[in-house]
Amino acid sequence: MKFKRFTKPKFLKQVGRELLGQLFGRFSEELAMRKVTLPAAELDDEAYFKALSGLALAPDGLPDRLIETLFAIEEMANEEGQERLEAAASQAGLALKWDEMPSHGDIAVQVFLAKPELLAEKHNEQRLIRLATFEYFGSRRPVDRRGGPPASPAPDRPPFAAPDQPVLELLVADLDAWFKEHNRGEQTASVEVFAMDGEFWFLVRHGDTFARTAKVEKKKTEMLHFRPAKDDVVVYSPERDELRIHAGTKGEKELYRRAFGRRLMGDDGHFSERMAYTLQPLRTKGADALDTAGIAGLTRIVLRECEVALDSGHGEVLIRKADDLFAAAADGPTRREAIPTGGRVVRAAFEVYFGSSRKPRTVQVRTPNTLRLGRHCDAHLVHQWLAAQEFRGNAEDGSKRVEGDGGRRGWRLMMGERVISEAGTRGGARLPA
Repeated sequence: MKFKRFTKPKFLKQVGRELLGQLFGRFSEELAMRKVTLPAAELDDEAYFKALSGLALAPDGLPDRLIETLFAIEEMANEEGQERLEAAASQAGLALKWDEMPSHGDIAVQVFLAKPELLAEKHNEQRLIRLATFEYFGSRRPVDRRGGPPASPAPDRPPFAAPDQPVLELLVADLDAWFKEHNRGEQTASVEVFAMDGEFWFLVRHGDTFARTAKVEKKKTEMLHFRPAKDDVVVYSPERDELRIHAGTKGEKELYRRAFGRRLMGDDGHFSERMAYTLQPLRTKGADALDTAGIAGLTRIVLRECEVALDSGHGEVLIRKADDLFAAAADGPTRREAIPTGGRVVRAAFEVYFGSSRKPRTVQVRTPNTLRLGRHCDAHLVHQWLAAQEFRGNAEDGSKRVEGDGGRRGWRLMMGERVISEAGTRGGARLPA
């Protein structure tokens, strides 16, 4: 456990002595109980900031609440965090006064001092939206359940509303029963709900498998036995009537699929369709499939690579790469197709440009069921584009049903070269009656 910024005097100087004094002053009693002495006020700036960074170099001696606060400030002290905090502070009516050129850390500290719970809430939200490894489960009869124009829910499917406390308690009881049965501890589950970008994000915290580790202090070694806490995320999209899950094991994913179906929709099997991808739009639409019109926040998408399976019986594939495949095909000495004719397009790699950023992020789709997102991708915008250009759905190429899953479509999700999750087999999760 290490701090990345509070150990750097440069970062501390950007926040300033006054705000830092107020921040650490909030924990003066707890610091005194641990016999931690803050730098003296009469020290010059160089000595003061060096001494303060020294405290952060040994976080084990700091109070737990202070450690959590410093980590939250560090993770919100960036451009994305600043934008989120400024909007939240304005919406909450906080009378904060920024300097003409406030630093990211300056803003994060001020929000904490004004309303600590607001910093914690926005920190949790930012952690959630950065996740990009989800397994998707659609409903059998998906309808837009946002409510109001342009959505038009079916008569038997009213607009979706966030679950109230009694429903969340039933959901937690379902999860606790499964975790207890599978040796994850007793009554460890909790569920928090966040409404973001028209979706409902559920942060599920629960106990993990029991662990032990060696602790060494003053030449004495002892074994610590404990149950780690683990965070999973479940997201419901009313627009697509679809659930996506970030969890570690197949059993946990199946548990969430059924439990959330039961408590949100009254049906364990409501989210039973594994969503699939197709790359057929690259052939049917050509370069128009990369159009980002109508999606604010996406400025440009470039096709860098495609892979075509020839189905010759010998595992033969053609891989074509270029800085821009469609541009390369158009500018060649003889006009040719960007996507080789014949065979099936089974993989494509894109460079996606977000907003004013000059650095693209990589998105890779492999049919029938793999989506790979690069770090710091805005998954919400990527999903919008894939849906708008029909890369998601029941197209002929790439949405075949996966064998061994009772006829349901499968899904496979990767980060880098590592398979994160793979659907397509019957899960083993069991809910209490």
